[in-house]
Amino acid sequence: MTDPSPFKTLDFWIAVIVALIIKIKTTATLGPKGVAFTVLTSVGAAWVFTGYAADVFGAPEPVAAAIVTLTAEGVMRWLLMAVNDPRAAIDLWKYWRKP
Repeated sequence: MTDPSPFKTLDFWIAVIVALIIKIKTTATLGPKGVAFTVLTSVGAAWVFTGYAADVFGAPEPVAAAIVTLTAEGVMRWLLMAVNDPRAAIDLWKYWRKP
């Protein structure tokens, strides 16, 4: 189900705000710049990728928005780390793939 309005539904915004509060409260090392970066990347990613995530997970859009909000900033940070240091990204991938 795609949202016809350009500003998303109230359910979408409630899910994103609750997920952001959880993410910010559980990350102890965020300063003011870190909070701003987290909010911008998480909201932007939720805005763009919620429809896709809802289709992939077969979840309602508010649930998909919360999933994307909680994971987007971490994934983007990992991608930046991989671009800056590909060897570290490969080592991390190998570590995750260990049986």
